[in-house]
Amino acid sequence: MSNRSHLIAFAAILLAPAVAAAQPGYGPPPPQGYYSQPAPATAGGFHDRTGRMALGFSVGLGGMQVGDDDVTCASCDYEPIAGEFDFHIGGMLSPRFALLFEVQGNAQTVEENNYGATSLVQATAMVAGQYWLTPQLWVKGGIGAASLSYSYDDGYEAQSENIDEGMAIMGGVGYEVLSARNFSIDLQGRLVSGSYESFDQSVTAGTVGVGFNWY
Repeated sequence: MSNRSHLIAFAAILLAPAVAAAQPGYGPPPPQGYYSQPAPATAGGFHDRTGRMALGFSVGLGGMQVGDDDVTCASCDYEPIAGEFDFHIGGMLSPRFALLFEVQGNAQTVEENNYGATSLVQATAMVAGQYWLTPQLWVKGGIGAASLSYSYDDGYEAQSENIDEGMAIMGGVGYEVLSARNFSIDLQGRLVSGSYESFDQSVTAGTVGVGFNWY
């Protein structure tokens, strides 16, 4: 066999693996790492948050009522509004439903003097359920315990005077203006009411606010 024949045979041996790899059905499978996989999709476009922790808070502004009467401040030279803060923690039981433990506080100034402001404060602790009607629109409802008190400064330090304990119910609706699988920002409206036996009245607080949520 000539040198030319030897060279052709040697080149054929070297090129054989490359030719085989170029044929359909050959070669290694595509990488299957975490970053190559898209987030699982669910029917209707809902984020697949099932089994994940749900954690978040919101802040809002609004008003309070005792019975049918608005909470006011006769000694103020302005009309106070109520502030609201809430925090929740729980878990996603499905792509559309979360079971949560939720605490909420609402406060509104009812008097001002030389020492500062006196505020009516309602605090609640509730078990709540949150359900997504669409991938971004949700509704929420909860039930639990309520506490009503006055918060004020006596000139020496901040004081709290308990009024009564009662039962709380809550309802809310929100829309995720930023919506991702692991995080969302929503605009929301909340209504919480505490019922108290000592003065046979309900104290209701309604607010509009913004929420921040992690999953």
